[in-house]
Amino acid sequence: PSFQQKLEGEKELLRRAIQKELKIKEGAENLRKATTDRKNLVHIEHVLKCSNRKLEQLHWELQELNARIVITDKEESKTGRSCIMIDGKIVKIEALKKQLHVEMKVKQGAENMIQMYSASKERKLLATAQQMLQDSKTKIEIIRMHIVKVSQSAGGMEDAMDPAVRMGATISPLELRIEELRHHLRIEAAVAEGAKNVLKILGGSRVQDCKFLAEAQGRLQESSQKIDLLRLSLERQLSELAPDHPKRPLIKQELVNTSSLGARHGSIQPTSVIKPTALTGTLEVRLMGCQDLLENVPGRSRMTSSSPICGSPSDLRSLSRTRVGLGIHGRSVAGKYLRNEEPCNEVLAVLKVDNKVVGQTNWGPVNNQAWDQSFVIDLDRSRELEIAVYWRDWRELCAVKFLRLDDFLDNERHGMCLSLEPQGVLFAEVMFCNPVIERKPKLQRQKRIFPKQKGKEFLRAPQMNINVAAWGRLMMSFLPPCSSVSTLSPPLHDPIHSDFSPVPPQSPADSVSKLS
Repeated sequence: PSFQQKLEGEKELLRRAIQKELKIKEGAENLRKATTDRKNLVHIEHVLKCSNRKLEQLHWELQELNARIVITDKEESKTGRSCIMIDGKIVKIEALKKQLHVEMKVKQGAENMIQMYSASKERKLLATAQQMLQDSKTKIEIIRMHIVKVSQSAGGMEDAMDPAVRMGATISPLELRIEELRHHLRIEAAVAEGAKNVLKILGGSRVQDCKFLAEAQGRLQESSQKIDLLRLSLERQLSELAPDHPKRPLIKQELVNTSSLGARHGSIQPTSVIKPTALTGTLEVRLMGCQDLLENVPGRSRMTSSSPICGSPSDLRSLSRTRVGLGIHGRSVAGKYLRNEEPCNEVLAVLKVDNKVVGQTNWGPVNNQAWDQSFVIDLDRSRELEIAVYWRDWRELCAVKFLRLDDFLDNERHGMCLSLEPQGVLFAEVMFCNPVIERKPKLQRQKRIFPKQKGKEFLRAPQMNINVAAWGRLMMSFLPPCSSVSTLSPPLHDPIHSDFSPVPPQSPADSVSKLS
């Protein structure tokens, strides 16, 4: 306890020193505005530089001290320490929720401004409101993702304290994998059923739309191939499940009721998979290669791969466009499948985010360095990444992998060996980056913010149909650009801002506005 008190005392001394130095700096800046003598200006500039240097040093010492403050009471139990950590996480979540509430108000105010000025001649004010709305949406996404991240860490500590978790009462990895397979099997069954209905409607019409027909056939073929792979993987996982497991009969019945061309959406029961958190930002994916892929793919042969999926006469004409519907480039033979084509050892990977194609690799031989290609994907409230691997012959889709994007919220690069469904290993690296609020530098002459009437003619928040938070954000956007905002008195402790500040400080003058 005495050591802890000494650390707290040193921390308080540093805070007082920072407060004193901030007052000195503010006074020097006021002197710089008031004085006209060049000699005095040189002296004041020197004082400001020294003050900035000292503030930066004090901030660094305070951060080092915060990093060394630990609980040193040996008699305190592990449960007590965990409770203190959880309490800190709860306080942080509450602070994030308050800031989220403020940003929601700003967003609502910006939307009201856009609605008010959309038909007026105030183009500049409308552009400012639109930019403010975009920034507010980005900040809301950042805060939401940090709430999820802090909640996950707090939940992990609670699980560690829970004796039921330590005894293995949670769901096993095998059961979790089976639930995920059932979930995706249910989705693909619904997609296949919808594609078949579209084909029936288009086949019965007199004037057929070739583009929509090819897209529907591509969806049906892709979903049918996924169902084949997911059923095979589910059968293998079911063989490892205990004979007396309560879900074993249900899964067997689902496997009987589903097939590649006759899946019934209602035949699969809803699963207990938790919906992934929506992420906004940038996803960096590097696909290196794969190995141990499935060579004898179920439901595929040289004869059936080139035969039409449905019975309409236009199927043969649109088979060459099937891959266009899937978003995959065809082979050099105009994308057509040859019946006497021999199996090929080259594969290709296709990336999808929420069922939209966002990238694909080149063809390469099956090994751990088949592609080594990188992709940068922009996410907008996205939830899932899908990676599909295709053979360069009539076997086509041979493996698939679904990744929850909220597993990469830690902003670290993850090098992984992913187990594909139903067979194979994919070597990849994935990294998620938070969205960044950027501003293009623009030069403008100094101008008066308000007219000579000292702002009497400027509309206030109620007159503009916005709240005070949005009005204050609008006022800040009208301020002329400057190199430092350190003249504003900063708060003593701002942990939330330092946690998810989207743009790091670029100069020592900017960094002094943060204390810790």
